[in-house]
Amino acid sequence: MSTEEKEVRKLIEDAEQDIRADNLKKASEKLGQAIQITKKIRNEELLKQISELIAKFSYSTETQSIELSPIKTDGFILDIGGGGEGIIGRLNGKQVIAIDTSEKELEETKNEALKVVMDATNLKFLSKSFDVCTAFFSFMYIPNDDHLRVFREVYRVLKNHGKFLIWDVKIPRETWDYKAFTVRLKIRLLNEEVETGYGSKWHPQHIEYFKQLAQKTKFKIVNEWSKGEIFYLEMSKIV
Repeated sequence: MSTEEKEVRKLIEDAEQDIRADNLKKASEKLGQAIQITKKIRNEELLKQISELIAKFSYSTETQSIELSPIKTDGFILDIGGGGEGIIGRLNGKQVIAIDTSEKELEETKNEALKVVMDATNLKFLSKSFDVCTAFFSFMYIPNDDHLRVFREVYRVLKNHGKFLIWDVKIPRETWDYKAFTVRLKIRLLNEEVETGYGSKWHPQHIEYFKQLAQKTKFKIVNEWSKGEIFYLEMSKIV
């Protein structure tokens, strides 16, 4: 058995333990890593095993493709939920301050961002500190009851005319008896391509819901798009 196969089998085993512990975020991230390695070594048997495990507990979208470029700003970027894959940190490096409630997630993130354990509902930054705030498939992990509070905190720490950028996925109301919802992504960056999955406990959300939160917190929507099951919102703080 090759080193890669052993790594995949360990990721599958650990993911199964996370599922039993109801830690679906960690399970989804590990299975996403396992899929990426398995495709690289072209092991169809292991790929089938991963797919069968995912199907037992989680609805999974078809792979959604997204292409990203570095965010244009001269200032700092606050990245909410920046642990794990750390996509925004990969894009903008040392400009990024990545926060996450999980210290382990941040420790495992491989980029040049400054990493801080922090809850987005209670940001420990002074008002008007940031030019940009991002949430890359992070709101799906935050309970719906906390979303408005996060929007208010982001509005507070953004400078006047600062931007709030959200990428996320549409989650319908129907559960079909699944415990979780997983979005599968192929993310194209400048010098690399990342295939991963983000999964969370099932709670409905859609772009119109976030637009309503923007209205409640006085953000102005300046750009938006929806493609397949994913969407993007760009908002500006207008005082």
